[in-house]
Amino acid sequence: MGHTAHIDLAVLDTGEPPTGSPDHWAAHAADPNDPTVVQRRAEVLARAWRPPVSGRVAYLRSRARGRTVLDVGCVAHDLDRIASGNWLHATLAKVATSCVGVDVLSDGVEAMRDAGYDAVSHDLSTGSGPLAQRGPFQVIVAGELIEHVSDIDMLFRSARELLAADGELIITTPNPYAPARVRAGQRGDVWENVDHIVYAFPSGIAELASRHGLVLTAAMTTEQRRAERVGLVRRFKQAARRSRWHRRGFATTTGVVRSVVLDRRDILDRLRAALVDRLSSNYHFVGETFIYVIKRDSLR
Repeated sequence: MGHTAHIDLAVLDTGEPPTGSPDHWAAHAADPNDPTVVQRRAEVLARAWRPPVSGRVAYLRSRARGRTVLDVGCVAHDLDRIASGNWLHATLAKVATSCVGVDVLSDGVEAMRDAGYDAVSHDLSTGSGPLAQRGPFQVIVAGELIEHVSDIDMLFRSARELLAADGELIITTPNPYAPARVRAGQRGDVWENVDHIVYAFPSGIAELASRHGLVLTAAMTTEQRRAERVGLVRRFKQAARRSRWHRRGFATTTGVVRSVVLDRRDILDRLRAALVDRLSSNYHFVGETFIYVIKRDSLR
């Protein structure tokens, strides 16, 4: 059984990244469940936590503006999206000083080049390849990518080789803690992209960063969608309208069955209190998307 350590989610954005990160846990203990290293990881995550942002594309655009950018996995699922208005690479290219795209899908890369974009067909799992001559990059973006690939390490290896001294690797990926996703998993529903093979979570990203001499400096989700908040309220209201609940008792020695009828108002108050608690600041990891920012570890 592992040990636990509290992540202080009250530590919010101060405008400055954490001042470095500790060495990898293996330098301090032989067991990754050791309370000392668990606490150290909790401290890294507490320093990295940031308030939710309005959307992943807007956040990535703000980080790419006026900087040299490498967009990993730049080709969309279908080539038609290249001509659409919601293609991430086009958004980044518009605001960046320079923006290079890299992808293993050669047909998509060719289509990007035909459309006037700077793109390279290359598999980063084999190393930096031609990108070594294009860097260093101030920002490396991996937007909705790591849930699709088996070699997640390639991003961190590439970041170690290709990032500028003050550069940042920004990863966006589905949030495994998003309420809708949790409920679907609990019901056994299969509903999202069938090409997804893994969910990333904050401590796992911090561990991958640490293994490669990097550090997780920021972690945040997008804001919870209004539709989901409204749906949650609606479900509580529906439950309240059906609140003539009976809790049956048990047969006594005289054979009398007792029952307790809960008061409608009492149940409504309980449901409202639960709703307020559910949407309170105690729940930060509720947005659809997680965003991670990784930088070079200044202590290495």
